[in-house]
Amino acid sequence: MASYVYLIRNGDLCNIGFTNNLERTRIDLRPGELLAFLITDKPEPLIKNLRKKYLDNRLPGSDYYRLANSQVNECRSLLEGDGPNNYFQPFLKGPSLFIFFIISWFALTYIIIEFAIDPILSRFS
Repeated sequence: MASYVYLIRNGDLCNIGFTNNLERTRIDLRPGELLAFLITDKPEPLIKNLRKKYLDNRLPGSDYYRLANSQVNECRSLLEGDGPNNYFQPFLKGPSLFIFFIISWFALTYIIIEFAIDPILSRFS
């Protein structure tokens, strides 16, 4: 089941957490402003990494953090698509993957013919 990892700012404090019902969480954390969220099937590793990253800014015994603007922007970019789901994105995708595959296929075929088949055939001629 998909969960939401969210960043909600309330004044100078930010709440980093995850929920299955984002709208209910927004209501519970009013008047906080939802800055960013990410839909994921495995929120635990992401939330653990975010909380570890901002551990020095955490208010003891809560999910609230006192983050600088640069840290808020960093957290937002992690949640809005530059982040954890994109850490291991494919190097090539779409048309570039197809072109790379075709070029690799021809290069490998050439190498096999040049260095494996030609030496064997040249013995018989």
